[in-house]
Amino acid sequence: MNRRRSTRVSMLLAGAVATIFAVGAATASASPSAAVHGGTTISAHVTGERAGQICRIAAPGIDMPWRPVGRDGTVDLDTGPLPAGRHEARVVCEDPRVGDASVRTVGRVEDVFTGRWAPVFEFLHHHRLEVLTPRGR
Repeated sequence: MNRRRSTRVSMLLAGAVATIFAVGAATASASPSAAVHGGTTISAHVTGERAGQICRIAAPGIDMPWRPVGRDGTVDLDTGPLPAGRHEARVVCEDPRVGDASVRTVGRVEDVFTGRWAPVFEFLHHHRLEVLTPRGR
């Protein structure tokens, strides 16, 4: 391959990579997301939410207070100590000016484990080995 053709191929390759990055950036959603984790407590890190909203972790048997979202669009949530077991947890956010009509789930409902064996159970659940995880609380 001569030098001229090599330069042309390099330019085409660079253009293709730039196009892929541009399309990826354009299609990336700016919707809020939540990363929920178990342990001795259930914790969540919410990103991409609008400042001024309030959020909390919702699950059967869990009643935690609402926490305001910061100016950067993030909020860290923690339920405090919980009994060991499996919990179907979700993060809900609302606009305090509108009230209950604006409540929505951020992310999706997730099975979260608490207690001494929580890291093991979350690993098994993540790798689709639910048969080995406890069913109820």
